[in-house]
Amino acid sequence: MRQQVKEMKFGNKFQKMVESIYSRQEARVIINGEMINSFEIEKGVRQGCLLSPLLFIMTLEILLRKIRQNMEIKGLRIKNEEYKTQAFADDLVFFIEEPIKSGPKLIKEVERYGEVAGLT
Repeated sequence: MRQQVKEMKFGNKFQKMVESIYSRQEARVIINGEMINSFEIEKGVRQGCLLSPLLFIMTLEILLRKIRQNMEIKGLRIKNEEYKTQAFADDLVFFIEEPIKSGPKLIKEVERYGEVAGLT
């Protein structure tokens, strides 16, 4: 997540705040009434944290920008505008022309994003 926050060019204070909130996270789980040993949380955002939706949207915006800027992905053209993506919360829609050519490029961008975001 550090890399995504840095890429969005937020200030140093914001980066340090996110880093301090998300570094050294641990959790414990109760199974059949017994609490197991704690374990480190290495990925994801905290459930219920007010910052989590912002961080999710912010990191998703990086993917959307990469897709929009990739000239090899041909979006749907309406008049003088090209539309490649539509996003709402955690739902994404992609509009591509020439799916045989653009599809693999789009998938590659999504896979690359998954690797950087730690989703693979």
